[in-house]
Amino acid sequence: MVTSEPDSVRVKAVNGQWIVRVVDGGRLTQQVFDIHAQAEIFAEEERLRLGLPGEPPTEEPVGPLRRGRIR
Repeated sequence: MVTSEPDSVRVKAVNGQWIVRVVDGGRLTQQVFDIHAQAEIFAEEERLRLGLPGEPPTEEPVGPLRRGRIR
């Protein structure tokens, strides 16, 4: 639980995937997507469900997304 954090939805690129982080009533859940557009659609649906304002899509990383371990 993250009780001190308000309800929120965030999208972030991590190791070649897109993570959607949802805080709902103090509970944190995360969904992992391989496709940016799918992550953004899911995030917007969660924002609507929680009554949060919409946000512009997360910027695509400048370089290619990396998969696996960082060396």
